[in-house]
This record gives sequence, C-alpha cells and structure tokens, in this order.
Amino acid sequence: MAADIETRTDIEVLLRRFYGRALVDDLLAVPFNEVREQGLESHLPVMCDFWETVLFGAGLYRGSALRVHERVRDRHPLGTEHFERWLSLWHETVDAMYAGPRADRAKAQGAGIAAAMNRRLLGLPSAAAEAVRAGAAQLPVMRAR
Repeated sequence: MAADIETRTDIEVLLRRFYGRALVDDLLAVPFNEVREQGLESHLPVMCDFWETVLFGAGLYRGSALRVHERVRDRHPLGTEHFERWLSLWHETVDAMYAGPRADRAKAQGAGIAAAMNRRLLGLPSAAAEAVRAGAAQLPVMRAR
C-alpha cells in the first residue's frame, strides 16, 4: 500500500508528476503555456507553498490563486472542461502515488478549489448565495427563554 503525503518533498514529487502530465495534456497545454515557457522550476516553489499550506496549514502561501487564474483566463479561455480535466489529472496522480488521510484531503481540496475557481471565473454565484436568493436557506430563529 502506498504511503500518505507526509512532507514538502512528497508534495514536490506529486506536483512534478502532475505537471509532467498537465503540461502536455491536449486540453490543458495551452492554459499552462506560461508555466512551460517560464519553466516548471520557477513555478514549483509557489505551488509547493500553496499545497503545503493547504495540507499542513504551513501558512507559506500568501498569494491569490484567483488572481493568477484570472490572468490566465485573460490570455486563454478557461471553461468548466478545463477544471474538470485538471481535477481528473489531479485525482489520478494523487491516487497513483499516495494513499491516506492527506492524500484524500488533497483530492477533496482540489475538487473544492477547482469548483470555486471555475464558478468565480465564470462569474457564477455560490450555491449558498443561490439558496439565499431562492429563499431556501434561512437562519434559525433564536428565542429568548
């Protein structure tokens, strides 16, 4: 059985394999063109900081992932199909390398990040905002005793 993600080195190995696939993927190659042009070595430390913060609470990533993806979207159309493909490759890569609670968290966080990023880049409201707008979500009424 595979080991879980335990260290920054594990994250780096995972990201190298993931980007090795994403950079040549038929659908993702164009949006990842800047990473390919600048070289993975310049992108990797930032992504390791991001995932180390997500998985270990390291607090190393201080950027805005949304702003980065807005700049990508400004140069290349990004749609739901891109985020679905990214997520599929992410899950496949994690599953091929690791197993355990942190690997599961990496997949769950990846799914949440992909969904939120897709929604925000397309200008769609969150599910919570939609529920409030539709009157489906209401705050509980607190009564004095």
